[in-house]
Amino acid sequence: MAWTLWALGGCEAELPAPPPTDPDLRAELGIDDDVVIHRVDLTGREDEVRVVPRETVARPGDVVQVVALDHRVYLIAFAAAELGAAQAEFLRSTGQDSPAPLVERGSRLVLTFEDAPPGNYGFRVETAGLSAPGVIRVEAR
Repeated sequence: MAWTLWALGGCEAELPAPPPTDPDLRAELGIDDDVVIHRVDLTGREDEVRVVPRETVARPGDVVQVVALDHRVYLIAFAAAELGAAQAEFLRSTGQDSPAPLVERGSRLVLTFEDAPPGNYGFRVETAGLSAPGVIRVEAR
């Protein structure tokens, strides 16, 4: 039996840009060097979605960057039942209570916790009928 091997040229898929680094984010948004930037990655497989890390500990003034690492559409929703009144009001007053979905690899949501009241900011990540919990815990300085 003879086998024929064909080489196909010009079939390289264009890869999307990698997620931004902290220096990229600092430069793009003008974030001071003394502000701590935390990162939460969203990824998964066929039947699971992962939030890594599931819990992020931040302080008032910190920034949390949530990044989609694959091609799924991710919706981040803060869990009203898991928010205290002060945390819910903070998110509402800063316009961070209903973030837009992350629609492509490398999409990011940047949350700022300037003057945030300490407490838990629980959220759910949903994609393709799957969901996973996460929490940003803001501790007093």
